[in-house]
Amino acid sequence: MTDTQAHALATLRDIDGRFHRLFEAVDTADETAATPVPDPITTLRRARSQIDAALFKQHRRTDDNPLPDGGSCVLQWTPTTSPPRRLVLEPDGDGDSWTRRELEWTGAGWRSCRRDTIRDVAISAPAEPRYPDPVDPPTLDTLLALIRGTWTNPDPAVLVFDTAGMTEQGVLMAVEDELRYRGADSHQWYTVTDEAELSHHVQKQGQPTVQSLSETSLTRQHFTPSPLTDDDG
Repeated sequence: MTDTQAHALATLRDIDGRFHRLFEAVDTADETAATPVPDPITTLRRARSQIDAALFKQHRRTDDNPLPDGGSCVLQWTPTTSPPRRLVLEPDGDGDSWTRRELEWTGAGWRSCRRDTIRDVAISAPAEPRYPDPVDPPTLDTLLALIRGTWTNPDPAVLVFDTAGMTEQGVLMAVEDELRYRGADSHQWYTVTDEAELSHHVQKQGQPTVQSLSETSLTRQHFTPSPLTDDDG
């Protein structure tokens, strides 16, 4: 619970206590003056009941029920040598078992790697949120749209496949309407004709990032000669 939430909760509890003392004073009074409709005391009692419900809900959420009913737990990370992965825990309808799914990013969506049923799940997480909510990485189509049409720019955008030095850096450039891929240590580039080839690179080298060509070790000249005659690198 954040400091702001704790302060709001303390304020609600203080208001609730004041209501309680007010009602006790009203109930023990010998006489009460006639009041117009709607009765303000009834209105106050209704307001207090709503506060009680809010306090009870907060108590259940923080003390008794760390996960919302029917909620899933999702852990997402990016390994150094492979594409992003997810571990999803989903409670089953019986309330005792969970479905565990392990997923791997393909560049276009999540591919299921493993699925099984588990029991006796226990979860420990920081009281304060310290990590962002899991989100899908950008698809290859989205990334390609960012580099297409930039060939004529002084410093065109490229897709860089880099697995923290585990393999050679690969660079994908859109030369006019043609996608050309070249490894940093390769002697030639080759044309990429379908997305399956790029998905293969994602599986081997991980999710690519959009960078400027000047941020890589390659230049325009590495992508412009014919791949059949470019032997000098």
